[in-house]
Amino acid sequence: MNNEINLMLLLNNSLVKTEYSILLIFLVFSIFLTVIIISASYFLAKQNPEPEKLSSYECGFEPHEDTRHVFDVKFCVIAIIFLLFDLEITFLVPWCASISKLDLLSF
Repeated sequence: MNNEINLMLLLNNSLVKTEYSILLIFLVFSIFLTVIIISASYFLAKQNPEPEKLSSYECGFEPHEDTRHVFDVKFCVIAIIFLLFDLEITFLVPWCASISKLDLLSF
């Protein structure tokens, strides 16, 4: 019984409670502000889209093929090569920045 009372006093006066209460207040305020902004934009904006806005649009002209046509693989290969070189640059830039501090084994 005495240990439970000590634990309750520890939780009531803990540093964790004071630090996380600020975070909880910030989280509640941000959720409240998000709900207010989204509901205000929903109720204040005009909700009557024109037929032009609802029409299908694809690169400036109406689609003329079925959506299940064969997709050219070149686009995927170019995307994969882009990601490969993008990741390579991500690792190469810090290496180049610290090259003066590297020894012979780093090469």
